[in-house]
Amino acid sequence: MSNAAENNVIDSLPELLAHALAMETEAAERYEELADQMETHRKTGVAAIFRRLEKEEKSHLVELTEMCSRYELPHYAPWDFKWTTGESPEAIAIDQVSYRMSVRGAVELALMHERRACDFYAGIAQRASDDEVRILASQFAAEEREHIGWLESCLADCGPDDGAIDDPDPPLSQE
Repeated sequence: MSNAAENNVIDSLPELLAHALAMETEAAERYEELADQMETHRKTGVAAIFRRLEKEEKSHLVELTEMCSRYELPHYAPWDFKWTTGESPEAIAIDQVSYRMSVRGAVELALMHERRACDFYAGIAQRASDDEVRILASQFAAEEREHIGWLESCLADCGPDDGAIDDPDPPLSQE
């Protein structure tokens, strides 16, 4: 096992739950923010994808918050989380989204991040020595696989890229 993999081992339920809570919270907030932005730009198809994912993440958060209430969770500074990507694997970076984004582009982007979240949890399940951590991480990975399945079916349904809109007068920062 490499040093990077060894440093990313999560081997206690409170540690796993703290990571899951942070990841799901960031994902829910980001999907909500992205849906709001797309609605502002009348990109209703793209907004619907992000809104559906926001709803899923918020549903997970309700369950997760209840689970977390039974433990004292460790506190992590943003740079101390054991993400293999340097940031929460499920949260889409704002700069990856554009008001010119197509539905297909939104689905592909969300799919990439849901796969990263699944890989994160599956990796924990593989490396953890604690049975409860392995089981719960496997369950979390299975939940992410459900999102992946839904997004893959969306991708099949949306056909070829409908093309991002061309805007000859894009908005400029007001700063």
